[in-house]
Amino acid sequence: MEGFIMVPLTVLKVSLPDKAALLLGLLISNSKQHGYAYGRNQYYAEKLNCSTRTITKLLKLLETDFFIKIEDGHSFKRRIVINQERLTNPNYISELVERACYHNK
Repeated sequence: MEGFIMVPLTVLKVSLPDKAALLLGLLISNSKQHGYAYGRNQYYAEKLNCSTRTITKLLKLLETDFFIKIEDGHSFKRRIVINQERLTNPNYISELVERACYHNK
């Protein structure tokens, strides 16, 4: 059996490219044991049948959309941490904006 990738429903409600959603599913799966994912871009590119450049762009997109946080991004000890609140709270972005806006204080 080849296996499968699970993607949270909240991710499907956001306008992410399909490969970004699949990559996030892989990252979630890979982060179960240690609390973070640590695979190289080459590993994810092979799993998703795309280039390492595409993986780099998708990781940046997921980080920009607050799904992940990349620690030590330029190190071979890179950690990719999943933002669980972003996955479980459909109002995460609007609440984040509301907290950050100076006129709401």
